[in-house]
Amino acid sequence: LLSPFAATAQQIALGTEERLYSHVLNEERSLSVYVPEHAGAQQRYPVLYLLDGESHFLTTAAMVRQLSGVIPDMIVVGIRNTVRGRDLTPTHVKPDSTISAGDAAISGGGEQFMRFIEKELIPHIDSLYPAAPYRILSGHSLGGLTVVHTLIRHTRLFNAYIAIHPSLWWDNQALLKQAQEALTEKRFGHLSLFVAMANNMPPGMDTISILKNTSTMTAVTRSIIPFIKALRNNPGNGLRWSSRFYPNERHGTVQLIAQYDALRYLFNYYAFSPTMLSWLHPGGWDEDSALDAHYRIISEHLGYTVLPDESMVNNLGYHCLAGKKLDKAYQLFKRNTDNYPQSANAFDSMGDYYLAAGDKARAIASFKKSLQLQETADTRKKLIRLMILRNDIA
Repeated sequence: LLSPFAATAQQIALGTEERLYSHVLNEERSLSVYVPEHAGAQQRYPVLYLLDGESHFLTTAAMVRQLSGVIPDMIVVGIRNTVRGRDLTPTHVKPDSTISAGDAAISGGGEQFMRFIEKELIPHIDSLYPAAPYRILSGHSLGGLTVVHTLIRHTRLFNAYIAIHPSLWWDNQALLKQAQEALTEKRFGHLSLFVAMANNMPPGMDTISILKNTSTMTAVTRSIIPFIKALRNNPGNGLRWSSRFYPNERHGTVQLIAQYDALRYLFNYYAFSPTMLSWLHPGGWDEDSALDAHYRIISEHLGYTVLPDESMVNNLGYHCLAGKKLDKAYQLFKRNTDNYPQSANAFDSMGDYYLAAGDKARAIASFKKSLQLQETADTRKKLIRLMILRNDIA
């Protein structure tokens, strides 16, 4: 039987599905793409490339949207698998007690997969979406193995890396050994890494005893611990990194919470701290100086100029307006109309400022400009009301 709500129910969509034919891989690939809801023509967004997209795209896209303002708005690209064991393994291996003959036969396509990402996927996303020159690669398990492989072998392809419980046990820890050497010899300036480790230790074991164990049950943990140690032992290589152990999560449950913590860590400089709002009080900071200083820091981290967030500046402007700080309110609203000249809301807010300042002529001009950009009922009502008051309407 059909649900009684089926006739009226509406689906909630988060992102779009699209296909891209790969000449490198000689196959069609499926992608899930999320773009910030209010993406403007002048705005560009960091891009988060997510491995195992069919499993992690929806939660990650929702997370990015929920954290807007705490982290930058960003595009999320979920790369769906076709042959996972081929694409997410950097080396070809022979079957053994942990790898079946079938899995071993298809292994080792990691370099070709990365060529697809570099030569086809990234240019494809850059050509269709408002992508900024800041890219993040995130992966869990074999995806985490791919993340570490990319950091070591294709270091500058991404700006930030998220390796969640990475399968560094692969191929008798071959990549772990390469990573230990690379972290000593290479330089990773301006790059960031977050490593998550779940609690897959058998009862009664700790991080010391587990390193002496040789069972397959401890293989993942035995490989991640030396990797984190190598990160800790090479503070001079320029890599900004953090790691976290999740005692209450297993391999299969850690991805969600680790993805959240990773994004919070990577962009821990991004949010406009409440302490910076002290300029709103007598004797506090000048708003332009505070905003400029904060967004200069953000721009330095991301490597390109980032404009102050329109919504955040708009809210601060209304805060000043409510507090009768008209000069500061004007500076903030004017900043938005300068930075976002195609934003109807920016000119609507400027109209509200002029109303509060008693300049009805400029308020009318601002509301008209807003309506030229986008027709909204609220702005139209304010304009009509003003024009009636000034006898400018028939």
